[in-house]
Formats: sequence, structure tokens, C-alpha cells
Amino acid sequence: MRQYISDDRAMYEDLYHGAFSHKLAKWAISKIEMLDPATKTMKPVTVRPADEVMEVLKANSVEIPEQFIYSAWYLFMMAIADYPKTLTTDKQRATFVEETLLDPDGTPCNVLDCFVTKMCNVGVTIFWERFI
Repeated sequence: MRQYISDDRAMYEDLYHGAFSHKLAKWAISKIEMLDPATKTMKPVTVRPADEVMEVLKANSVEIPEQFIYSAWYLFMMAIADYPKTLTTDKQRATFVEETLLDPDGTPCNVLDCFVTKMCNVGVTIFWERFI
């Protein structure tokens, strides 16, 4: 698979092992939009700080390996934007994060892979050198 990715992405993967770095998560979250039901238009998600999200996870007994805390932050914010009718509470979002990152037949790296695919599908280029 590595022969199909850029040198910069390969370097990023070597450094972060398929997880979001703080810098990449912050940028990725800035790209998250959600539907405003009142206006029927897309708007940026209201960002909750990473440390606040980590406190929510901790309060709900969700333990994430240290290397994936920023992946968890991205997932939590994505849950707010993409599943507003299904994941309506912080407890539900924390469970979603846990089940996604600790999926027994998946890998935590799937979160980054899905984000990359989503960006490719909407024509957004990820300049990996900015996140190394």
C-alpha cells in the first residue's frame, strides 16, 4: 500500500502511526460542517477543545491509548456534526469514539484513512508536510 502514497504522507505515517497529530486534528476539525436545521445550510461545527473532550471521555470511563487522543477528538467532533439525531449526548458520543477506535476487527488507523478518503472525495488536498 505504501507505494501508492506520497513521500510526505509516508513520513507523517512513520511519525504518527496512522493517528491524528494535534495539528492535523485541529485542521481536520476546521473542515467539519453540520447542517443547520433552521436555515437548511451547512455551517462549521462549534469546536470543543481537545482537553474538554478528553475529560468527557474520562468521565464516561472511555480509555483511549495516548497515541490516539487526537483521533478521538476528531471523532467526537465528527459525531456532533454527522450524527445529531443519533448521538445526542456526550455519553453516546464517548461510546461512539470508544467503539470506533477500539473496534476489534478494525484498527484505530481507520479513522485517519476515512478522513483522507473523505477529503479526496470532496477535492481537498492534504499538504502532509504542514503536519509533520
